[in-house]
Amino acid sequence: MSTAETFLRSYDAREMPRYTAGNVANYLSVPESTIRAWFFGMPYGKRPHIRNFQPILQPAGRELLSFYDAASAHVLLALKAKSISTKDIREVVGELKKHVPDNRYPLLGHNFYLFGKSVIIKELGKRIDLSHGRQLGLRHVMDKYLRRLELDENKMPVRFSPVINPKKGARAFIVIDPNLSDGRPVVKGSGIAAEVIAERRKSGESVARLARDYRLSRRAIKEAVKYLKEQAA
Repeated sequence: MSTAETFLRSYDAREMPRYTAGNVANYLSVPESTIRAWFFGMPYGKRPHIRNFQPILQPAGRELLSFYDAASAHVLLALKAKSISTKDIREVVGELKKHVPDNRYPLLGHNFYLFGKSVIIKELGKRIDLSHGRQLGLRHVMDKYLRRLELDENKMPVRFSPVINPKKGARAFIVIDPNLSDGRPVVKGSGIAAEVIAERRKSGESVARLARDYRLSRRAIKEAVKYLKEQAA
């Protein structure tokens, strides 16, 4: 086996820079500017008083993000969903980094699941009026977002369900898997890209025909088409 083949076999596709900020924004149903700010920073304000928003998370590449980056942003959405301020989010991520200094992804992995949520609750409680009721509410939202992540034995994500509507539950039919279809959204359990199904349906092929061709349920075909329609909306 050549050196190149050995490297490729050992490389974890989850760490590969392959997604644009726009891709991740679509998968998580947030503005692209939010993802850009979190990972790359961005200027704001008006001249001559331009200021720079410093990134909160470290991107995998200079211009591209990895699957792990997308999963990390997904966890941050739990805080954003509870209207936690950017300042407080930044402080909490900094505190997590102190607890797991050797982990490039402080919002992922065994240590995060071991004590990360407790650290977040504790640190936010110091900074904002986080009563017991609000603590339970934040923990509930975090659990809801974390349930979208499928984990390996080290509690690192291997795939996740894209957010179609933050107010709705996870869609089990569509997942992002870095080892399938170049990391594009696929029908769970098949590896078939949702956009391929949607394009064929758009061209006039019936749901029944697509279900037969791909050996999927009609519901899965409909969900793939619906996912692409909602992404385009």
